[in-house]
Amino acid sequence: MLDGLHINRVAFTIPIGDGFPIFWYGILITIGIAIGAWWAAREIERRGQSVDDLYNGLILVVFTGYLFARLTYVLLDVIAGAKYNSFIDVINIRSGGVNILGGFAGAVLVGLWFVRWRKLRFWHYADVAGPALLIAQAIGRWGNFINQELYGPPTKLPWGILIEPAYRLPQYRDLTQFPADTTRFHPTFLYESLVLFIGFVLLIWLNGRYRDQWKPGTLFAIFLIWWGGNRTWIEFFRPDQPAIGSSFLTYSMLVAFAITLVGVYILLWRYDKIPDKADRRRSKRVAKPKPRRN
Repeated sequence: MLDGLHINRVAFTIPIGDGFPIFWYGILITIGIAIGAWWAAREIERRGQSVDDLYNGLILVVFTGYLFARLTYVLLDVIAGAKYNSFIDVINIRSGGVNILGGFAGAVLVGLWFVRWRKLRFWHYADVAGPALLIAQAIGRWGNFINQELYGPPTKLPWGILIEPAYRLPQYRDLTQFPADTTRFHPTFLYESLVLFIGFVLLIWLNGRYRDQWKPGTLFAIFLIWWGGNRTWIEFFRPDQPAIGSSFLTYSMLVAFAITLVGVYILLWRYDKIPDKADRRRSKRVAKPKPRRN
């Protein structure tokens, strides 16, 4: 049971000016990224690729990924009816609110540009990025627990958690209908964290066993299928996400499902189950047999 474990969001304050608070969420995210980067560096070295390029790309991808994550969150928040008074409010990550799926999309675009610029072998770097993201996000999700966010609808299940009224979503703030001491909520952060931890362990086991047998890109494809597929069902426990019209579908759910399909496509394509453009061009060049002359 996680009740009674609520922790102050601020880990400590740096005595600068009026004080510069350092939040547990940021600390946990940093720890997760550090562990993911450590594993990725060891693995990319085993594959005979550049560790320096990995770290340089990681710095670029992390910062731009968080910017994209914030902008995606703001966009969805505006769709849900929120208002932002200034550009600073829009890009202020410390104020809370990021969308990991949007951040991932932005990070992929920047990562593609980086590997093309540096003339790197893309699929090897993609393979190590997948598990690294899983462990980083799995650890970072516990920052959501400290912040009392990323929880689901009310539940009677024994592992439901209490959420203080100040941190509840608007639809759950009626204490007559949802009493503070007895109303428990689905620990969505826990569901996702467990799925991510399991995925990380599964992928590094598969990588260790089949690294020399699989084509580069296989591990990344499996990562996309695992990550996107599980995020799709977890969206059912995200009442904070804006729905599409009056349906149960959310924008994040559709993006997550699309990521799953991309993973399936990459897996089939890497093993020549789907012809690429080059294959189609070659097939068109095949000369037709000339008719025989009598």
